Amino acid sequence: MPAIDRLHPDQAIERLLGLEDNRHTEILALDQAVGRIVAETIQASLPVPPFDKSPYDGYAFRGEDTQGASSNQPVSLDVIGEIAAGQLANYELQPGQAVKILTGGPVPATANVCYKFEKTRRQGDQVLIYEPVAPHKDIIPAGEDIQAGDLLVQEGDPLTVGRLGVLASQGYREVKVYRKPVVGLFSTGDELVPTGQALPAGKIYETTRLSLGAILTNLGFEVKDYGIVADDLEAISRRTGQVISQVDLLITTGGASVGDYDYAYSAIESLGGQILFWKTAMKPGGSMLASRLQNKTVLNLSGNPAAAILAFYRVCLPYLYRLTGRKDYYPEKIPMILAHDFNKPSPGVRLLRGQMQFQEGRLYFQESPAQGNGVLSSFARCDALLEIPAGSSGVKAGTLLTGYRCDHLFGPIAR
Repeated sequence: MPAIDRLHPDQAIERLLGLEDNRHTEILALDQAVGRIVAETIQASLPVPPFDKSPYDGYAFRGEDTQGASSNQPVSLDVIGEIAAGQLANYELQPGQAVKILTGGPVPATANVCYKFEKTRRQGDQVLIYEPVAPHKDIIPAGEDIQAGDLLVQEGDPLTVGRLGVLASQGYREVKVYRKPVVGLFSTGDELVPTGQALPAGKIYETTRLSLGAILTNLGFEVKDYGIVADDLEAISRRTGQVISQVDLLITTGGASVGDYDYAYSAIESLGGQILFWKTAMKPGGSMLASRLQNKTVLNLSGNPAAAILAFYRVCLPYLYRLTGRKDYYPEKIPMILAHDFNKPSPGVRLLRGQMQFQEGRLYFQESPAQGNGVLSSFARCDALLEIPAGSSGVKAGTLLTGYRCDHLFGPIAR
């Protein structure tokens, strides 16, 4: 029997992050790149807006020309033209002059005020102002949004709607992003039947691969589904050898423990792969194998759906985030208060599924009723995970523990 590592999850993460992986880039049009990871750092070359402009429909003039104006004695200014959005401000105002200006219109260099249309009265070629207006009022200055030289995006940033918008404001039509890593998925198990088929006695429908594929899609991977493989060493080795050349990363489910039909370890050995670690000190999800084959990573997870998903989240996720090009690849830790006593001992790290609840300004974690390795339904309303530390004999309600928000993984599938 090969040695079993049972690494702490954090040690397993660092072992995976110590690997070198090639990441490829591609150029995409902005409207095709939202959600992708930017592969270059970009600074602004233009101020936004590129000129002083009016925030609304009204008149532009010199504030000094309105001193002494009142409701009884308005100041009259000569209107010498009109500026709409997109037009040039080719007017040099003299004392006592104004231009009509529409929202977004560029302000003439000799004007220092924009004044709302509804506060004025027009009489032929003149506009009446009924109050003194201080200079430098209500003008959107050039560069109010972005200054030339400002950092727009950094390599490793997700291209959010806001970042896409600032790139568009600089005239970019396309951007360099990291290519979506291709992940191969297959499940092993003689007991598994694909959905949509009749279910023979003693068999179960395969769900783990479908669930992991949905999570991977949400994370920004391209998923290739290689189906179900029987519990047979030769068949598993053959499928692994065929798939590894077609993907950037391979994830399998089932066969990662020490039973008579657990062939993940033997399959990797038969193909000349390098074992990185076998098993972690966590529950559920401790039965997993990580290895390298043809300079690519293979992750063999439990066949139990909840165990596989939790190992995926707690151990694999930082490495997977890094493969996409992200620079912030550790999941955010959120302190949460345990709502009810948890009385089970936890020799290793234990992850609970549940929901976040806010009460009187404090964030509580409500444990889901069923926490078994195979209880996939516990993720149906799961928006948070809570970590029970290794070595705990039980935790009392009210204890502050490390939690993880995970509704972005288990929510609607992004397309």
